[in-house]
Amino acid sequence: MAHTVRLTYDDGIAVLTLNRPAHRNALTETLAEEFQDAVSEVKEQSDAGCLILTGAGNAFCAGADLNMLSDWMNQDTKTLEQTLNRFYDAYLTLTHLKIPVIAGINGPAIGAGATLTMACDIRLAGSGAKMGFTFIRLGLNPGMASEALLSRVVGPARAMELLMSGMVFSAEQALAFGVVNRVIPQDQLTAHTFALAKQIAAMPSQPIRVIKHLTYQAPSLTLKELARAQAHEQSLCYEGPDVAEGIRAVQERRDPRFHL
Repeated sequence: MAHTVRLTYDDGIAVLTLNRPAHRNALTETLAEEFQDAVSEVKEQSDAGCLILTGAGNAFCAGADLNMLSDWMNQDTKTLEQTLNRFYDAYLTLTHLKIPVIAGINGPAIGAGATLTMACDIRLAGSGAKMGFTFIRLGLNPGMASEALLSRVVGPARAMELLMSGMVFSAEQALAFGVVNRVIPQDQLTAHTFALAKQIAAMPSQPIRVIKHLTYQAPSLTLKELARAQAHEQSLCYEGPDVAEGIRAVQERRDPRFHL
């Protein structure tokens, strides 16, 4: 029975909560296994239109559990590398989801916790949240593909500044850096996060998944290649009922009633 994560569903929205509030939701190997299982369950839930990732209590995630890091010091290099590969792979399963993932950053998101928000597609931060990619302060280069995940959000120069300095910054600074999409008053974060998730989940699932896929593929494609991929995917959209409904809704000046 999972206990370090909690997975619930609410009106087509999956909510995955890191559930170690007494430890500020610090990541452990057990949490990694349960996190991976929860993401796999969401992946198999055809009726989940969006996933919200958040933390229990007053923190999003304080990073890797320090007791675990101390234990890792007793492993030989080869064994530790294998341990790290399993650990990273478990959390990066989040990036395999085709549905949108929204991070509701309800408190401090530090180290691997900050990187976990970067593995999400959209980030909303409570006004009291703090963030920091603090691996360097432990004498470590970043893990969990931090360089790639952060660079695609803020660009390589800003990513190197944040990763190399290990600075901890406020929610307002995170917004200025481009790390988060919005800063929400702390007591309104949950409501705003759910509202956005439901707005997205109310849209037709096929183009939503295409938008997510092509947004991440776009940097490696030429404009012509991207336009060709768009044409292919749009032609498939026309096979379903949603395009006709969207056109009728515009003509009738009403909200569309998509087939979800």
